[in-house]
Amino acid sequence: MTQDSKQTTFLHVSPVLASADVQKDVDWYKEKLGFTNVYDSTRYQDGPMDYAVVGRQGLYLHLQFQFPQDMISTDVKFEVKNIEPLIEEFVGKGILTVEKVHKKTPWNTTEFGIKDPSGNRITFLEDL
Repeated sequence: MTQDSKQTTFLHVSPVLASADVQKDVDWYKEKLGFTNVYDSTRYQDGPMDYAVVGRQGLYLHLQFQFPQDMISTDVKFEVKNIEPLIEEFVGKGILTVEKVHKKTPWNTTEFGIKDPSGNRITFLEDL
């Protein structure tokens, strides 16, 4: 199949999550979820970190500082293949209990959700 030059190709999506404390959230994503700090605002400005990009295996989340009155939590879902090692990793780090994993749901997934320090819900799921 040839690529139609008049058709747009979507490459990826980069959700921007509200963060009450970007540095704290970056540290949490690194320590708890195994993400890396790909880029943050300390590279181009002085003062506290107010924007960052964290990623794992080519998927990225952006974290942007929000004042408490402006905070809106977000729900982001990561679809993965072979979810069991991820479950074991997060249970081993103490951020997930086996009871919180929904196996073989009626909609044919295995999934679990975790809230980050700013209240955003991060869901990991495998389509069965």
